[in-house]
Amino acid sequence: MENVVKPICRWGITGEIGAGKSTVAAFIAELGIPVLDLDSIAKQLMQHNEYLRAQIIAEFGDNAYTGDELNRGYLAEKAFNGGQVGRLNALVHPAVYEEVARLESEIAEQGKKIIAKESALLLQHGRPKDVDFIIWVQSSREIRRNRLSKRPHVTKKDLDARIKHQSSLHLSQHLDKDRDIVLYNNETIQALHKQVSQLILQLKTECDTLLQSRM
Repeated sequence: MENVVKPICRWGITGEIGAGKSTVAAFIAELGIPVLDLDSIAKQLMQHNEYLRAQIIAEFGDNAYTGDELNRGYLAEKAFNGGQVGRLNALVHPAVYEEVARLESEIAEQGKKIIAKESALLLQHGRPKDVDFIIWVQSSREIRRNRLSKRPHVTKKDLDARIKHQSSLHLSQHLDKDRDIVLYNNETIQALHKQVSQLILQLKTECDTLLQSRM
C-alpha cells in the first residue's frame, strides 16, 4: 500500500538575536504545538554526529573539540569573529535539514497538523518555501543588548560580533507582508504571553483553511 503524505501546516519562529524567539517558542509549545528548535538540533548534531564532527575538525582543527565536548567558545571565535560563519553553516545545515525532515515525519504520523520551527537564521537564504507562516519576534536594540548581556559565557566582544553579523544579513526583508506576522516584545512577559495566545488562535484558523485547500 502506498504511503500517503499527511498535510502539515508549518510555522517559522525567528527574529534578531535577543528578541525573545525562544520565549515565544516555549509559549507556543505550552499551547500544544510541536516546536523544533533548529539551533539546538544543530548543537546536538555537532556534538554527537560522528560524520559531522569529523568534517568540523577537518575544517577548523582539533581545537574545535575538547575531548568529547564541542568547544563552543573556539568555534564562536572562529565563526563570528573570524569571518567563517558560512564555512561552518555549510557543514552543519545539511545535517540539520535531514534530521528535521525525519522529526517532521514522526510528528505528522502522530496526527499533528501543525509544526513550528525555531531558528535564528531561518531567513538567511530567503524565505523558506516549505514554511507557511513566519512569526518574526522583534525588540529594540537596547532591550536585546541588555538581555544578551545576562547570558552566561557570552563576552562583550562575542555579543557585539553576533549582533553585527545578524544585523548585516537584513533578514526581515524576506518576510511576506501578506502572510507573516511581526510580534513586538518590548514589554512584560505577561504582555508577550497574551500576544502569543491571540496569535495562536489566528494562525490555527488560517492553517485549517490552508490544509483544507491541500486535501
